[in-house]
Amino acid sequence: MNRVAVIAGASDAGAAAAVRLARGGFDVALVDTDPTGFGETARQVSETGRQCLALEADCADTTSFERAIRAVGSGLGNPAVLVTGVPLGARAERSPFLEHHVGTVRRRLRTLFVCSRATTTPMARRKWGRVINVGLATETGADGWRDAQTVLAGLIGFTRTLAVELAAFGITANYVAPLACAPNPRPRLRTAGDDAGPYAAGVAHVAEFLADDRASAITGQGTYVAGRPDRPRLQTSNGKRDSHVSH
Repeated sequence: MNRVAVIAGASDAGAAAAVRLARGGFDVALVDTDPTGFGETARQVSETGRQCLALEADCADTTSFERAIRAVGSGLGNPAVLVTGVPLGARAERSPFLEHHVGTVRRRLRTLFVCSRATTTPMARRKWGRVINVGLATETGADGWRDAQTVLAGLIGFTRTLAVELAAFGITANYVAPLACAPNPRPRLRTAGDDAGPYAAGVAHVAEFLADDRASAITGQGTYVAGRPDRPRLQTSNGKRDSHVSH
């Protein structure tokens, strides 16, 4: 098995997962609209003795993302693990227009489709693969929670369908989302460290577990991670991404 992980839409959570997977023996490719901000991540991956590529691509565009995956194949080998980050909040500019809201949702869910289609074919040939879809919370509060449910519902439905379709090929598909966005959060005991750790660290921990052979029987499932969510880098009007743009 080629131990190569692709991190698509590499937010802070994706970067943390990249470093954790590298420590577990994976070479890593970071694919994002603007990969220039991941120098520190590449350095940490290199310190583990693994290789790291940072590639520019639109993860919602088939041609752009497939070009990046071909570059990954040439530089590192075919991917065995895919981690795709998708912002959950849908009203990027608080637009009053429904079509803008729907278009934003479609684009974010299309990222899941494009990334999985481009990477699971080589996984299927090897009869081994891991797809991990990560929901990235963009704000708190009642409005933010309701907006997040729109994308989260699509992410869950897509992941569960993918899990069924790919099970025969030895590929698992699971998702990770912020505990604050759980559709029906259950009351639980709180501990002193509940809100102290960043969401990114929790995502990295779950991704490391799901990529392990011990998790081969887990598919179509979700994990809700506590901790303060990191702010994903959202696309701006100039086509680049800005870590300071909020919903």
